[in-house]
Formats: sequence, C-alpha cells, structure tokens
Amino acid sequence: MYNPKFSIITVVYNSVETVEQTIMSVLTQSYDNVEYIVIDGGSTDGTVDIIKKYSDKLSYWVTEPDNGMYDALVKGFKHVTGDICAYINADDFYQQGAFETVKEIFADMSVKWLTGINTHYNMRGQIVGASVPYKYRQKFIRGGVYGKKLPFIQQESTFWRTELLKYVDMGKLRNYKLAGDFYLWNCFCEHADLYIISCILSGFRLRNGQLSSELNGYYKEMDEICKYHLGVLDTIKVFIDKLCWKIPYKLNGDIIRWDKESNSWTNANKEKKYGV
Repeated sequence: MYNPKFSIITVVYNSVETVEQTIMSVLTQSYDNVEYIVIDGGSTDGTVDIIKKYSDKLSYWVTEPDNGMYDALVKGFKHVTGDICAYINADDFYQQGAFETVKEIFADMSVKWLTGINTHYNMRGQIVGASVPYKYRQKFIRGGVYGKKLPFIQQESTFWRTELLKYVDMGKLRNYKLAGDFYLWNCFCEHADLYIISCILSGFRLRNGQLSSELNGYYKEMDEICKYHLGVLDTIKVFIDKLCWKIPYKLNGDIIRWDKESNSWTNANKEKKYGV
C-alpha cells in the first residue's frame, strides 16, 4: 500500500489568533504519516506559547528572528525528509481528509504536483468563496498570468513531490519578500504539469494587513521572476481561458474529480482512475 510521508511546514510570526487552528488542522488529519515543521520568526504575542503546547507532536520547531517569510521557509525545507511537501501559513488551515485525498492522487507516480479548489475563508474560518480552477498552462505560469490576468495558483492548496525542490535555488527563494510562491511554481512547472483536483484541500483566510494585500510589490517580484513573455496568440488564449474558468468541468476533461459510480477519483472523461 502506498504510504508516503508528508512534510508540512508552517512559517509564523505574531499570529496568536489563528496559529492554533492551523496547527490542529495538520495534527488532526486522518492520515498520520506526517512530519510537521514550524518556523517562528521570534513572535512576541503569545504565538510561541501555543507552539510549545504542541511541541511534542512536532518533528521540528524553532523560534528565532528571520529575514522574512521565505527565509523562514528555506529554514523549514532544510528539515524536510518526506515524500510529499507543502507549506501552510499561520492564517490558514487544511480541511479534514485533505492528506488522504492527496495521497490517493500521488499514488499515480506520474503526478508530481497538484492543487485543489481555490477557496477563501473569513476570519471566523467560514468558507466564503470557492471555485474549481480550469487549467494551469506551463507558459502562462512562467509568464505571470496567474495572479494578474487569471486567478492565482492557491499556495495553501498545493502539494508537490519533494524531489521537485532540487530545481529550486534556495538562495534566491529566501530573498523574496512577497512572491516566493510564484518562484516555486516557476521552478516546478518546467519539470512537471500541475494537476487539478475538484476537492477543497485548504483555503486562504481573508483579513486586513496580510502580505498578499501588497499586490504592487508582489507583481514587481513576479516580473523579475518571469521567464516567458506572452505573444499575440498567448494573449488570445488568455482571453479564451478567462471564459473557460467559468465552466471548467465541461471544458477540461483532465480535472480530477470524485466519481460516485466507480467510488474513486477519476478525470472528467473517466479515462483514468487514481488511488485504486
């Protein structure tokens, strides 16, 4: 039976109101072959007390000053020993059963990274928005389309095989302040397609003052990272994709969704089953 180890990283700084829900969403998963790594940036608001409360269940944790979220993330990557990797920030949390679902899809060794339904929470943890992605094209990832012209690849809902980290320049990653996730996706997409699962795995919590609200700074870093510039035909494809994102199921037969008849995960054309 396929029994991969998950390596989950949380980077946190002064998130006393939400970090416990994040931690519990990892520790209470039904799938338990998980190493959980928490990197705190020297919080002063009680966050560290909450981390200590669960320290015996963590594979590694530390509290010390860092140079930003991605500097902290690189520290976490150094302790990863699992087969499947992801990181979740201390505002956000996983849905129950998320790791079981991801494990089932990754049982197909051709899948290198995947993402779920784009989901948003409010400050009370209620789901206030959800949409199935239509398609993530390699050229569009490299060209910075997702996040500007089309919806973001949701970091909280994205998992990858740890082997993809060998393509990441950790020195570059740790220097980004806002768009480090975009840099990761650029590194990954050159070596593997991004699969889409019609399942809520996690979500992004909407609140005032979060780093992602600094979109101008985020876009500036994106532009520095971009390795592909869109041509005329690409621009036309972007326009078409905008329309397709409204009805992804009918137009993209590669989306992996649950099929009640076969009791398995399958693509929309039922040409391939996962986790069986």
